[in-house]
Amino acid sequence: MSNNEKPDPAKSAAEAEAAGKLRNKALRLLTTREHSREELMRKLAQAKVRRARNDAKAPPPAKDDISRLIDDLVAQGWQSDDRYAEAIVRRLTGQASRRFIEDKLAQTGIKKDVAQLALEALKQDEIEVAKALWERRYGNVATDDKERQKQIRFLLSRGFHLGDAFKIVPRIPSPTPAPEAANADGTPTEPVVQDSQRTPRTGMQRSAWGSKSGSKSGSGSTFSRGSKKSKESSTSTSSKIFRRTPD
Repeated sequence: MSNNEKPDPAKSAAEAEAAGKLRNKALRLLTTREHSREELMRKLAQAKVRRARNDAKAPPPAKDDISRLIDDLVAQGWQSDDRYAEAIVRRLTGQASRRFIEDKLAQTGIKKDVAQLALEALKQDEIEVAKALWERRYGNVATDDKERQKQIRFLLSRGFHLGDAFKIVPRIPSPTPAPEAANADGTPTEPVVQDSQRTPRTGMQRSAWGSKSGSKSGSGSTFSRGSKKSKESSTSTSSKIFRRTPD
C-alpha cells in the first residue's frame, strides 16, 4: 500500500474480525487437548477455508496469517510440540509398540529430536504389551485359521513384528482322536463287522465254497467210491470199443 492510499476501514475491520475468530478457534482446539504445530495449522486452514466459502466478505485464507498466529500461541505457551509428543507417548504406552508410537509422532509433524526426547520416557516390554493386548481383546484360542489370522492382524496394526505376533497368538489345537475300546484285561477289542458290511458272494463263489466244504467235511470213503465208479465207467467203455472190432 502506497503512502497516498488511504486504508479501508471496512476491510481492516473484517480482517481484524477474521483474525479474532481464527484465534478463538485455535484456543478452543488447544484447550480440548494438545496439538502439534502441523496439526493445528491444518485444522485452522480448513476452518478458514470453510468460513471464506460461507462468507463472501471474509478475506481469502493466507498461510502466513495462520503461521504468525501459531507463533504467537507458542510464545504465550498455548502450543508446544514438546508437550504434544509427551502426551502422545503417555497415551499410547501399553497400547502399542514403540515403532507405532514413533510413526504416530512423525505423522503429526513432530521433529525427530523432539520425538526421541519424548520416547526416552517410554519404558515397556514389547512382548508383554502385545500379550496383554491380545488377552484383553480376545483371550481365547482361535477356533479356525481365519480367526487366528484376524488376531495376528490386530497385533500387526499396533506395530508389533510378525514373528512376535505368531508366537503370542496360540495355535489352533489339533483334534483329539476318540479313545479305542478295550477289553477288561486292557487289550483292544476287535471291530464287529455288521451284516450290512459283509461282501456278498456270487453264485460261483458259493458253489466253490460249498464244494470245498463238502470235501473237508465228507469222509474218505465218499472220495474212494467216486474214484471206483470212474474206473468202472472207463473199463466198460473200453470193453465196448473192443467188442466192435471185427475178427
